[in-house]
Amino acid sequence: MRRPLVVLAALCLASAAAAQTATRDWRPEDRTVIGDFNRVDAIAASADRVYITSPAGVLIWNPQFQRWEGSFDPPQPSLLTRVFTGLADPLDNSLWLARPDGWIHYQPDIQLWDQGLVPEGIVAIAFDQDDPAAGLYLRSRRGWLLLPRGGAVPIPGRAPARPVSPPSVEQAIRSNPALQANAAAILTDSRLRNVRYTAAARAFGNRGWYLGTSGIGALYLADGAALPERLGFGLPSEDVGAVFSWPGGIYAATNRTPLSDAAFTFVDPSLEQFETIPRPSAVGTPFNQVRDLAGQGKALWAATDLGVARVEPAEGRVQLVDEGRGLPDSRVYAIASRGGRITAGTARGLVRLNDSMAVERLSPSYSDAVYAVFPAGDSVWVGTPSGLLLALPDRANLVRPDGLTSPSFQAPVVDIATLGDTLVALTRDGFLWRDPKTRRWTLGPNQSALLGRLRRFVADGPGFWVAGDRAVGYARLTTPPLRSLREGDLPGAVSDLAVDDHYLWVATNRGLARFRLETIRP
Repeated sequence: MRRPLVVLAALCLASAAAAQTATRDWRPEDRTVIGDFNRVDAIAASADRVYITSPAGVLIWNPQFQRWEGSFDPPQPSLLTRVFTGLADPLDNSLWLARPDGWIHYQPDIQLWDQGLVPEGIVAIAFDQDDPAAGLYLRSRRGWLLLPRGGAVPIPGRAPARPVSPPSVEQAIRSNPALQANAAAILTDSRLRNVRYTAAARAFGNRGWYLGTSGIGALYLADGAALPERLGFGLPSEDVGAVFSWPGGIYAATNRTPLSDAAFTFVDPSLEQFETIPRPSAVGTPFNQVRDLAGQGKALWAATDLGVARVEPAEGRVQLVDEGRGLPDSRVYAIASRGGRITAGTARGLVRLNDSMAVERLSPSYSDAVYAVFPAGDSVWVGTPSGLLLALPDRANLVRPDGLTSPSFQAPVVDIATLGDTLVALTRDGFLWRDPKTRRWTLGPNQSALLGRLRRFVADGPGFWVAGDRAVGYARLTTPPLRSLREGDLPGAVSDLAVDDHYLWVATNRGLARFRLETIRP
């Protein structure tokens, strides 16, 4: 969560902080950003919480109730990128982190971040077991410094008499040699590549070890166990291309990055369950980007940059139909399931697929891009660069319906949905809708002036959540957007939206954001 920052004189990044300012002070339960927590840089354990720190943010694991809290993102996105160790404060259970150039203090109970620079650099941190109230000891390249409690600037000091330092990975391995003996079975990522241990913390009560890794997240190894259990949280990468509501949760599709393949992750709304498919494989998924998702029966269907993919979660299997199997173009922009049939829009036409993944061309004379599809009986409403068109049975080309011949109605259509009985198309600037009684088409007020060029929308109650280049807002057909979520609220550029009973889910290129609807609704 983006929280107030205590700005120190030594670290005045006012302009950068201002650019990241949220529109409100979010509570953790109202806004959560889910990113990639496969890389763990620091782990710290206290009596009632385990802190897991990655470049994406800070997670808190409650071992007593087996429950996650967070994630919590810092005031500046790059603040955690160079963290190398951490300690839980013995007095208030807050978190202290060390970077090569300074320190970070995070107090989750009041959602406060402090930070400071140490010109001499930091190589280690510790508390003094004999005097924990003195503050945090920082070991620089020139000797020990003490950061007094409530202080902002470290002062020269002696070494702690009985230092309490972060445990090392080597200590964890000496305590349980199975970590080293079974490393081949433990340290393998989703591409079957080797990763390494990066951090360690002794569990409270000395019952086991928490371990961080460079590619498979956080692990817990009970004393005497041969293999650790994975504490799974988050997505394979933070670049989320699409999100789709599913019974019991949502599916988030992440794009290929240098460290991870494209994948699909089921996310429980309570954030207690994350299940990613396909399973670890040296081959990976046969596409790079996911642009849209649909569901039919027990299968998930995806519009990707290299074809239409059918994903079977129960089997963890992904099948792909591309240009070689009948698509007019492997670049697929949109996909929809309606009436037991899958309809997809590609860079060069419109298709329908059956359960056997056989491809049928619709309106085969049309060979331009299809940005959005909405099946309606035997017909399909189609969003194109030249406006909203209709695919009719036995017609070789798309047709322009009556009432849409005016040039003002022929702007590119990027998404299509319904609001009750009303068909609504989304252009780059606003809504275009058809009155179900009069069949008359109407252009709504401009939305892009506040939100940026529009990308996606999703119905919620009497209106829509609308995503643009700059913000996400709520709008009815005849109103401008209200209660916009902007930079600072959103972790990155928006690619997709989904709504369930309690949350708005926003897919971005820097993580999946979950907003509580009762908090953000106008």
